[in-house]
Amino acid sequence: MRRAEQMRRALMRVNTRLLLTSVVIFQVLALGLLALRPDNETLQPLVMLAAIPAATLLTANLMGKLWPVDRAILILVLLLCSIGLITLSAICRSEETPREQAIFALVGIAAMFIGVLLIRGFTNWKRSYPLLMALCLLALLSPWAPAPFGRWYQGARNWLYVGPVSGQPSEFMKPVLVVILAACFCNRPRFERCLPGIAYAALCCGVLLTERDLGALLLYFLTTVLMYYAASSNGLLCAAGLGMGAGAAVVAYQTMPYVQTRVALWRNPWASTQEAGNQIVRALAAIGSGGLFGAGLGLGMPRNVPLYHSDFIFTSISEEFGLIFSLGVMAVYVLIILRGLIVAMNARTSFHSLTAFGLVCMLGLQALLIIGGNTKLLPLTGVTLPLVSQGGSSLVATMFSMGILLGISSLNAEDEARDIERIALREEVEL
Repeated sequence: MRRAEQMRRALMRVNTRLLLTSVVIFQVLALGLLALRPDNETLQPLVMLAAIPAATLLTANLMGKLWPVDRAILILVLLLCSIGLITLSAICRSEETPREQAIFALVGIAAMFIGVLLIRGFTNWKRSYPLLMALCLLALLSPWAPAPFGRWYQGARNWLYVGPVSGQPSEFMKPVLVVILAACFCNRPRFERCLPGIAYAALCCGVLLTERDLGALLLYFLTTVLMYYAASSNGLLCAAGLGMGAGAAVVAYQTMPYVQTRVALWRNPWASTQEAGNQIVRALAAIGSGGLFGAGLGLGMPRNVPLYHSDFIFTSISEEFGLIFSLGVMAVYVLIILRGLIVAMNARTSFHSLTAFGLVCMLGLQALLIIGGNTKLLPLTGVTLPLVSQGGSSLVATMFSMGILLGISSLNAEDEARDIERIALREEVEL
């Protein structure tokens, strides 16, 4: 038994080593192309050529030595971060944008380590979640602070400004909400015992509605429904919740011109190509112009699409790298989700299982919404592509979430190792 387990672990190490090597080779080749561009006049691409692969290797090896985390998830997360940095370096007019994103990525790596430490070191979540509820609600309400701390921006009031630093509290509260719901739903399959968590999630959605942060609202709502279904298997109540959400969406459509505009542009963006619909039309044209293999790194024209570096970065990736690479990016998200679901199924406690499940649901839903919006499969909601789009709030919060997921995977591995030792000891005693 012990020999078979040792062989299985050795094979997994070889596989992740090959994955890590492939990621580093991709980073070196892509950043090398950017550094050798004729119009390159600064040292920043060369600095990133040295820094990004080094940071990837250091993070993967250091975290792997500190804890028995799921290295496949860790390496795929670092791959998505590097794809975002490479794409921003190729398409942005100013070098300041990729430089800032690289700094946020370093902060995100630190947040990922903190996430592992928190989920491993703190165990009294059931008693602490009321305090987390209060802090989360205050954070979501903070954009309503008077100017200059809070103000309307592009039709929404979801940013908080503190001097030169700004951020979206709704992004940072995503993993906090998942932890709160997991603490409320764990070991409590009866509806009345889950009602405080459901009511709290509804309150958070109400706050986001007042701020017109509809993308975050949709993520919070769907994640709550999925987590409750995973905790209770009550399909009837979950279907009723989805029906109430659909009814609320109809009411929002009837009463909010902003929502009507988004739906109209989704249905027929060509009817207003000189106005707001220009965004979707140009995005579809950019995806088509990339073809299967792309125009080449730095050779496309993604800047023709508004918000090409944030809301429409998937469009930029499709144009620069091509359809095949874009499908590969989607496959990376699918792999992270599948590995995360395995972590959730292997968890020994209901709390850890629900937390891992909620985190991968949040990640998958966000990726689905923004990719669907870029390709006109869904109305555009304004969320970012996780780990790839420009935006410090989203990047740091998502990497913190992945740190929690990695921490749960390390706890699973330690539990499994203890089980194997007990089985081996029992076999020795029987012999």
